[in-house]
Amino acid sequence: MHVPSTKRGLGAGLATVLLLAGVAAFAGGNSAAADPNTTSAVSAGPAGFTQAVPAGQPSQYDQPLERCANGVNFPISGANPVLSEPVTTQFASNVGLSEYVTFSGNQYYGDWQFVFTNTTSQVLSTDCAVLVFRAPSGSDNHGYTATQQYGHPQQDYLEVPRGDGTSFYIARIDFHDVPLAQRQVAPGQSFTYSLGGAPNSAITLTQIRDSLKFTADLDLKANQALVQHYGTNRLTN
Repeated sequence: MHVPSTKRGLGAGLATVLLLAGVAAFAGGNSAAADPNTTSAVSAGPAGFTQAVPAGQPSQYDQPLERCANGVNFPISGANPVLSEPVTTQFASNVGLSEYVTFSGNQYYGDWQFVFTNTTSQVLSTDCAVLVFRAPSGSDNHGYTATQQYGHPQQDYLEVPRGDGTSFYIARIDFHDVPLAQRQVAPGQSFTYSLGGAPNSAITLTQIRDSLKFTADLDLKANQALVQHYGTNRLTN
């Protein structure tokens, strides 16, 4: 029976230990490494909420289902009131949501994606919901998508520059001519608001994430007071 030398046995053992340590370090490094273009997720809002269900069918514009189908501009005079309001520094919502922000692009142009997940056990309608947040100034593209079937979103929208390379953005998400189900997000499902433009070092990705306030329309009043308060413009489809 051949017995390996002590030196050989120690060498093999040491190699095994180093190999395992390297694997562990590699795995640990991967899990700990943060993606600089994606924030962690944060949560806000109550786990339970009550949301009125609108009556009517698609294209019945005199019915509550289509309450945000048509809109007008709401010009205001003087400085926009958002400039004198407290800056949101922690994600806020009136319904249970998680949110993270991801950026794709380069130093000249890119897209920010605000990704929201319904963390409640209830179906959420995003119709007439209002988003207010801060991001680099000069966005030229913005829109809504979801992980489940959706249709015909449009917006009441406004950018309010702060003069420091960033702007406040106010957007009401409005649907038209689609059934209620295509305006809703089920528990565990996600929806996304995107913003395209040039990056600016005046604000970080985390600060963009934390600046957002989401207000769902819970009472079928369409968040009308908010869009009139901020003086939004109705965008074409």
